[in-house]
Amino acid sequence: MAYLALYREWRPKNFREIVGQEHVTITLTNALIQNKVAHAYLFSGPRGTGKTTAAKVLAKALNCTDREGAEPCNRCTSCRNIDLGIALDVLEIDAASNRGIDEIRDLREKVKFTSSEGKYKVYIIDEVHMLTNEAFNALLKTLEEPPTDVVFVLATTEAHKVPLTILSRVQRFDFHRISVTAIAARLKEVCQTLGREVEEKALQVIALKAEGGLRDALSILDQCLLHEDPIKEEHIFQVIGMVGEIFSSDLTDCLLEQDYAEALSKLEQGVSLGRDPRQIIRELLEYLRQALLYIAGGQEPMLSPEMNQRLAAQSSKAGLGRILSWINVLLKGEGELRYSSNARLAAEMIIIQALYGQGSSSPSKSISPAKTETPVIETPNKAVTRKSSVPLKQQEQAASEDSSKEDIISSVLVKWPQILDEVKNKKRSTHAFLLEGKPVEVKDDSLYLIFKEGYSFHRDKFNQPENKDVVEEILEQILGCKLKLSTMMENEYQAFSKDDSSGEEDLCIRKALDFFGTELVQVNKDK
Repeated sequence: MAYLALYREWRPKNFREIVGQEHVTITLTNALIQNKVAHAYLFSGPRGTGKTTAAKVLAKALNCTDREGAEPCNRCTSCRNIDLGIALDVLEIDAASNRGIDEIRDLREKVKFTSSEGKYKVYIIDEVHMLTNEAFNALLKTLEEPPTDVVFVLATTEAHKVPLTILSRVQRFDFHRISVTAIAARLKEVCQTLGREVEEKALQVIALKAEGGLRDALSILDQCLLHEDPIKEEHIFQVIGMVGEIFSSDLTDCLLEQDYAEALSKLEQGVSLGRDPRQIIRELLEYLRQALLYIAGGQEPMLSPEMNQRLAAQSSKAGLGRILSWINVLLKGEGELRYSSNARLAAEMIIIQALYGQGSSSPSKSISPAKTETPVIETPNKAVTRKSSVPLKQQEQAASEDSSKEDIISSVLVKWPQILDEVKNKKRSTHAFLLEGKPVEVKDDSLYLIFKEGYSFHRDKFNQPENKDVVEEILEQILGCKLKLSTMMENEYQAFSKDDSSGEEDLCIRKALDFFGTELVQVNKDK
């Protein structure tokens, strides 16, 4: 006999065996018991969550000659034929390849004929959202006036693409992503039945990778079972091309230490092992997501005990601000990475941007006191000459002011979620406007908020005194210092930053004037 894939061999044959969709199975069994089966259903949800399986179990229950309550017996001729896919009264139609009006017209003609074997004719239309508008219109007529012995089950992963006229004529059931715990439990049951030894941690990795789909999990397990027992976590990583949580944790250490060389070396190790750079970034994002949930919501990470302790230590060291910054950079980069022709270079750039982003916001180094009487600070076209010495205390004070501004913006970034919560508690409308802005820098006792393009309405509303005053008051309460709020659109801020960068040659001059005063500084322009 030909080998049968695990996901086919372990496909549920009754409602009790369907995992993680109790809200669907309970309603369907009650409808069968009470003889209140609808003429049309829509099963929607992610792939591999049991939509087609539930449709087949429903078809068996409707036509079973020896039904046990609501459950099919799986012994009678009708049940066996449906399981084998040879039942004349249960037709599966793939809407992706039969999406035209001619196929639906043919279906409408066949619907008129009575069932040949069972009590009901059941039409299962998979990926129904792929039908053309004309085909939907043709199907609509049949759904409006269906024969008494016909039941339609429409299945789709994209219910939003199904016309409202169809949705209004069906009973809709939304299938949920199956929990990691439920998937891992089912995989353990499969392994025990097959007499295979697989580490529980390995099963958890498969369950996480399946992203809520039991069919995907069984397919991965099927491939992993080709290894010899005992099957361990590293075998799973090898089979499905993952680098593992230890690798992601090591990469996070590189981010914490701001070690460019080690981070790129670690990335190189993953690539040399045959791992896809895209997958490395995705797994790092998932690891940082666990850190974010831990530090922000106190959720226990879904990792091994040793890794839980390591992640907790990393989260505490990094703080919420840095974790948010890393995730922001990685998310943007991951979106661009899928379209990159050079995935390896793109991944390296993403890691470097994550490191550089936090490096640029670190506190400035203080300026060393001058050792000579007449130092000259060179710029492209100008030179600033110090005429006489200035007390060291004045220099340290000015450097301290710059450093304190960096500390303030760092504090704002770390406490921004808390600030948003306080604003929401005090005035919800202000909170709605503030969500579209983000703090970027503190300058001259002003906190600059940048609003994304297309959100000028939110910026204008936020600028109204009744909104801005609320936030300034909360900032003072949380930060302990008074800041004025200034707002800009992204394009305005870019122009503003460009002007600042074009004036870098004057930065030393401005610093010198601040340190020494206008009477002690003279500016000499190069000819």
